[in-house]
Amino acid sequence: MGHQRLGKLPAYRLLPEIIRYLLDGGTPTADLVDQITKVGQDALKLALKDPVFIEALWLLVRLPQAASSGAFADGMAALGLRGPAPKSLPELLVAYDAALEQVQRRSFAGATDLGEMARQAALGALAETVQQRLPVLWQPTAEDLRHSLSALKNADAFADLAQRFHSRFVDRVIHYYLDRNLHRMIAPDRTTKSVNDLEAFNGAIRRHCDEASLIMRAFARDWLGKNFFKEGKSLTRDDVRRFASHSVEKIRIELAQRKGSS
Repeated sequence: MGHQRLGKLPAYRLLPEIIRYLLDGGTPTADLVDQITKVGQDALKLALKDPVFIEALWLLVRLPQAASSGAFADGMAALGLRGPAPKSLPELLVAYDAALEQVQRRSFAGATDLGEMARQAALGALAETVQQRLPVLWQPTAEDLRHSLSALKNADAFADLAQRFHSRFVDRVIHYYLDRNLHRMIAPDRTTKSVNDLEAFNGAIRRHCDEASLIMRAFARDWLGKNFFKEGKSLTRDDVRRFASHSVEKIRIELAQRKGSS
């Protein structure tokens, strides 16, 4: 995860309590998931200051627009993605990842592990959303890829992509704290008694993050519809930063409201 290179996240008062539940047993899994998701609230707010988080989201907004233009490679180059137009989904992800890595290198002093988690969350969200639009009855061509990516400029498709990104980010924040104790979490007298229990626990966290992030889908759809389609704006990083500030606050409020729910 690059802990030495990217710096440390702030400590959370709740974390020792969470780890104790995992190691020694305690509350039921559903209650534990609700407590763990509190960790994601402050991380979302802090992430707004990380340049990689903003760049990852900005590229998710602008890449589909570049793909819908007549000169895909030129559009990508204007966004900082070097090289020819990608011919496959892996090539697209490599180019996207390289662009975010450049931001990490340029912003070394301001980059954190939150930026690295945003990078991985964005890669996962982009891969999932594009993959489900690619043909399955034949090997996708470069044109299939471009068409599937360009479809994400639609306001509803962007809302789906943005929700996946935020959900995957919170999920990765939670596992940032938990995975280091993974080898100690499984035992007959603990919350996770088997590998199957751990899989169910991880699934519960993912569902919790998905549900909490649903609150910002309508906002993401309306934001893109107003700014890009109605007003014709060329959306900047500052525009995306303002969008993220609102969407993050919606998710933070939703996580707070869900605390303690079963």
